[in-house]
Amino acid sequence: MGKTPLDASEEHYIQPGALSVIKAIASEVDSNNLNSVFHIGDISYATGFLAEWDFFMNLISPVASRVSYMTAIGNHERDYVISGSVYQTPDSGGECGVPYETYFPMPTSAKDKPWYSIEQASVHFTVISTEHEWSINSQQYEWMKKDMASVNRQHTPWLVFMGHRPMYTSNQGFSSKDQNFIKAVEPLLFENTVDLALFGHVHNYERTCSVYQNKCKAMPIKDQKGVDTYDNKNYSAPVHAVIGMAGFTLDKSSNNGESWSLKRISEFGYLRAHATKNDLNLEFVTSDTREVKDSFRITK
Repeated sequence: MGKTPLDASEEHYIQPGALSVIKAIASEVDSNNLNSVFHIGDISYATGFLAEWDFFMNLISPVASRVSYMTAIGNHERDYVISGSVYQTPDSGGECGVPYETYFPMPTSAKDKPWYSIEQASVHFTVISTEHEWSINSQQYEWMKKDMASVNRQHTPWLVFMGHRPMYTSNQGFSSKDQNFIKAVEPLLFENTVDLALFGHVHNYERTCSVYQNKCKAMPIKDQKGVDTYDNKNYSAPVHAVIGMAGFTLDKSSNNGESWSLKRISEFGYLRAHATKNDLNLEFVTSDTREVKDSFRITK
């Protein structure tokens, strides 16, 4: 998301859509129908400029002061050369996760181990770091495996997985998929019957079929209202969604999506979700017009 100046002042890194998105989410908070917000990496884009962290924290205060503001770490919070991050880039500006973990103390086990899980009503959220070691037998891998396997699906029927870098995106270039990450972690999602996997990093919106190993295992069926509905009573594979459209300059959506790519939108907005024990309803809402541009539903 990042931050948008409130006046004509210049910053080294400006995210044009951030102000409209946080205002739209604040209006959701005003409705008293919101329990929490999840911001899945690339939080402020301060990258070493602490004054910009101050501005970002002020920007989100109408939301974060009233509901849980849960986060995952992204490349612009953690990555730096010779710092222990998986990707040796200068993206954090030397922050190496220190301001992020100070401003956003998530329920993690230790410093610089920014993975955790929480449960809210009928949903178990498994939140990982794509910037820390996730290879097979690594500490984070073993934690993911144990956490997802331990979920009581009678108590919390929905399992939602979150991380910054996506497994499925039609965009190429710097945001293209890391095949090593997919090879290591995707089987865990499938084996533990993850319902929904949410990612950022790519600056647009994209939704898949029920997909595993680049193949559609099931397609949604439209309900009476025309909403794409995934039947997870007969589980086939996770649904993936990239929701990186919260502020940073948008990436143009690809015109040549893979067979697993069902919806691609390049507009600023956010994903709104509502869960019961039997239904997980999701809507992509544009921040400027508050229009629902995509909606889908997962049932059990």
